[in-house]
Amino acid sequence: MVFVAQYFSIEPLGIHHLVGLVRNVGWECKVVLVRDHDFAPLYDMVREWMPSLVGFQIWTGWHLQTFVATDVVRRMGVRVVIGGPHATYFDRECGTHADWVIKATGFGLLKEILDGTLPPGVHFNKNGRGMSFPLPDRSVTYESYPEFAESPIKSMLASVGCPFTCTYCYAAKFNEMHGGFKFTTRSVADIITEARAIQERWPLNLVYFQDDNFGYKPKWLKEFVRRWKNEIGVPFHAQIRLEFVRGESGERLLDLFAEAGCTGITLAIESGVPFIRDRVLFRHMSEETILNGCRAIMGRGMSLRTEQIMAVPFSNTDTDLMTLDLNNRINPTMAWCSLLAPYGGTDIGTICTNFGFHPSNNDDLEGRSYERSLLHHPAGGPRDIEPIVDRIGISQDVKPNLQPLLNMRAIRRGDGPIADVWYQSGNGSSDTPRLVGTIEYLGPEENTLYCNDSFRLQRLFNFLAKVPDAKGLGKKLLRLDGDEWSWKGIGKLIADHLQKHVSRDTFERWRHDLAQEMHLSSPKAFPEPIKQNPYYFCYFLAGGILAKKLIEEGVFKSGRTTAEIIDDVSTISRRHLFHFGLYKVEPCNAPIAV
Repeated sequence: MVFVAQYFSIEPLGIHHLVGLVRNVGWECKVVLVRDHDFAPLYDMVREWMPSLVGFQIWTGWHLQTFVATDVVRRMGVRVVIGGPHATYFDRECGTHADWVIKATGFGLLKEILDGTLPPGVHFNKNGRGMSFPLPDRSVTYESYPEFAESPIKSMLASVGCPFTCTYCYAAKFNEMHGGFKFTTRSVADIITEARAIQERWPLNLVYFQDDNFGYKPKWLKEFVRRWKNEIGVPFHAQIRLEFVRGESGERLLDLFAEAGCTGITLAIESGVPFIRDRVLFRHMSEETILNGCRAIMGRGMSLRTEQIMAVPFSNTDTDLMTLDLNNRINPTMAWCSLLAPYGGTDIGTICTNFGFHPSNNDDLEGRSYERSLLHHPAGGPRDIEPIVDRIGISQDVKPNLQPLLNMRAIRRGDGPIADVWYQSGNGSSDTPRLVGTIEYLGPEENTLYCNDSFRLQRLFNFLAKVPDAKGLGKKLLRLDGDEWSWKGIGKLIADHLQKHVSRDTFERWRHDLAQEMHLSSPKAFPEPIKQNPYYFCYFLAGGILAKKLIEEGVFKSGRTTAEIIDDVSTISRRHLFHFGLYKVEPCNAPIAV
């Protein structure tokens, strides 16, 4: 069997477990990870090896290109099975491109295919979440992609399942498919066995547990803490919800994490605006919960990555700047920011479709969490819609299907910017829709301007979150136009902004410290791009190393556009923060601009 998946910088954790299953039943196995939609290596392998089966793991946004490849493989005379998120929620579409489609958890179903007992078709095991995970086999992937083997950071999975109903996620639909929420936890013994197997063959300095809600079951966590620290002793990074670290129980949870060797936490905030958190994204967290939880984590010496989404329905520049401001007050190690990709079938996709912001048909979503927004946004952000929702008077705590925004539809008045908003209760009654208000859409030029603004903020978010008065600097950056919007222009603006907060002597010391980190004799020896914007690097851990990296990789070479330069600066800065800040792979000095 050949497994096919998209290449990511993170190792393909699900594929490891599937390879373990396939090899356990005596099949040979290979893995192909596809870069830049180039399926030629797969076709070459199929011609040379002639496998009995090719399995495609498909994510929404990568589905159209993959369907072309599945059709080619089938024409080559090889049977195809499709699994993964897109198969789980769009099985009919996948069914026209495969012999078998596996929805949701597929370990047992795949074994039946390998045993020859499962007929072709679409298959779903409602009880699949109750099955144990096969122990992963990393060797097949690591032999073909040694960069994963050589990395000192390995990903593991301890549990699956999420009880929350965030609008941008399929978790609620997944739970509904299975008759309700169920949390599936692997045994601590299996986790220990897997970690030992890694230690015996490959480098292992840190484990990233990719669970959505690590440590959700207290009894399991206590056993894990005891065994992990005594038998493995490797630091780990985990993902949690802020709701879990409230009060005394939250303090105990974090104490257990620290005792086990947790050095960092990733968690989602999503927005600095209560209305957007509560009514648009269904992230019901008060600002107090957010601030107190982040303080509790960082107060234990753990690194912290926050996650947020900009350019969501009813956002605008002001709401995005409020999200930046909240992160500025938190001061996390890393402030991850993406732009909304409104997947069809999610609640946020329904909101986008019903309000005419985006058709949410999934066919234009490829890589969109880091591209410009696809939405046609309303004017004034939440200005028009928030009072409408308030007048309807439905609590944010009711079931998602009763939430007002999911039961509204906007109908434009002709070709103008105004739309009437109609509301119909989602409680199953036959009440007729009623007019509850109006909203106004941005014109084409205004919408393009906002999409460009959110793109600029997203690319510079990690830097901006560290700077005094981040919101003020963000506003100024968005006003840069024409030739001013350049790496040099950004550098001048940063310097002018910081003059209100930093003395001239401090500025000079920072420049000399940066030169020292770059192993240069003085600031006069800075390469020209560093001279143009030195203070950007002063807010990063190991900022001198980051500056040298950007120069060495040719980010500023002539002929490149400002968008290309900022895009690469953002990407490399983010990876730099992962390495030195979040995962602490190498020791380094604090940022120059502490």
